[in-house]
Amino acid sequence: MVRVHATKASINGYKVRLLLSMLRVPYELVELDMYGGEHKREPFLSLNPFGQMPALTDGAFAIADSHACLVYVARKYDPSASWLPSDAEGEAKVAEWLSKSANEVHQGPWMKRAKIRRPDAIKVSNEEIDARCDHILKLMDAWLVEREWLALGRPTIADVSCFGPISMLKVSGYDTDKWPNVTRWLERLKALPGAHDIDGNPF
Repeated sequence: MVRVHATKASINGYKVRLLLSMLRVPYELVELDMYGGEHKREPFLSLNPFGQMPALTDGAFAIADSHACLVYVARKYDPSASWLPSDAEGEAKVAEWLSKSANEVHQGPWMKRAKIRRPDAIKVSNEEIDARCDHILKLMDAWLVEREWLALGRPTIADVSCFGPISMLKVSGYDTDKWPNVTRWLERLKALPGAHDIDGNPF
């Protein structure tokens, strides 16, 4: 049984749950008490000594970090290699956007949500976070003018990874409607079979 160890509200955990759902892979969410510091002590630290969510277990196998989890799930449970291509060019294109997700998307859209949930831990101002969101979404909006998906001509784990935090922007007080191509990309992913929101509800 695949188990995702995270809080339900974890955006990084949501990315992994979303891919599992779209691949129709049964899994169990092992909910952690973040505010109680459960992710900073055993037994979770045995899965990820860095104390960061999510971690994924699949039988005796364990892996931490949302991108590593996405790679594992795609490789193991998508034999068509649609979500993570096996050719060098395709895999590199996906990796390129995973890097953007871990950097620009994390520093803007992800931090926008984190600022609401843990304002004491995020010292960056709302104005600076909004400016970071503007920066990456402007670039993405231009990138998506003639593309439906970020890395390839089909959805990949790069889309799943970027979708997680960007899909939460509206409820975090940032209006994504000013970026029409990004908005259409969000709607395309929401329309995929098995897609659901962070609470597990179908769109």
